[in-house]
Amino acid sequence: MELIGYSCSYIPVELLSLTGLKPYRLLHGDLQLSQKGERIVRVDACPLVKSNLGFVFENQKRFACIIGSTGCDMSRRMIEAIKFTTSIPVYIFNNPRTDNFEIFSNEIDMLIKELEHFFHRKFDKNLIHQESERIENIRQNLRQIDARRRTNPSLLSTATFQKIVISYLQGNFGDIKSEIPEEMSYKPRVYLLGSPVSYESGPIIELIEKRLRICGDFNCGLSRALYIKVVEKTIEGLKQAYFKQPPCIFKRPNKGLYEYVEKDLKETKSTGIIAFVLDYCDNFDFEIAKMEKRFSLPILKLKSDFSLQNISQLKVRIDAFIEVLASYRGGIV
Repeated sequence: MELIGYSCSYIPVELLSLTGLKPYRLLHGDLQLSQKGERIVRVDACPLVKSNLGFVFENQKRFACIIGSTGCDMSRRMIEAIKFTTSIPVYIFNNPRTDNFEIFSNEIDMLIKELEHFFHRKFDKNLIHQESERIENIRQNLRQIDARRRTNPSLLSTATFQKIVISYLQGNFGDIKSEIPEEMSYKPRVYLLGSPVSYESGPIIELIEKRLRICGDFNCGLSRALYIKVVEKTIEGLKQAYFKQPPCIFKRPNKGLYEYVEKDLKETKSTGIIAFVLDYCDNFDFEIAKMEKRFSLPILKLKSDFSLQNISQLKVRIDAFIEVLASYRGGIV
């Protein structure tokens, strides 16, 4: 076994890596995997959850255990489905939806005890410090790479950036490269937000970037986890950094999310927003109208089940959105 799976950016990668295994974020979005997941969850379940289930079923022998979270109801059900249909040990991290640091702190303490007990290891201060420093240096390198995507003109496509970030999310830290060819672009700058971007979403990102440049995002699967900055290399430092990360849409109140995105839209000089929303991901669906009012930028909403059957329709909608962006910049819309 080589992997310790996890499903949420609030679960510290440093603690998972201390087990000696690769921390592997469950972020699959493939139609065939999804169909395998449908054998045990409803057809109208989240396509990300169904795909992750399909991947876990196919790779059971690679996982020593999987840490889930209470981020959304379907995410929790995914862990329960794994528990009842495989022999993989699972643990559910209770990520509080309210702004309550004490609960979060207690949950981290319990997670550490579970990991130490299960893997027969003691996470002492020196180990915590060394691993925190190692992972933080990796994230800092990735943030510097991301800065090339965000600059104006943008020097790196999100399609390329995603391929680099996947190495981090799958625990292949040694595969992350610093030398990347320049991809300067003067295409209209847009910001991507919404549901998680899966490992298999590359063709959709490439389709968008044929006519536009995604210069910033608020998505799991892209840059969000990279902006967790661990300053103090201790357990307390990890708790503070992960608790104060760019806030999840599930948090209530969620004004922190809006403040973060509003600031990021200005910093990236984005002229429009693409909201990537998975089928049955109601949390983002319900927020789109509020986002249109708050951000005062054109928003293109793309619904997806990870299939590419509607690729022609997506092309037409992206072309129409470019016309809207042009009109908006001219003050007509």
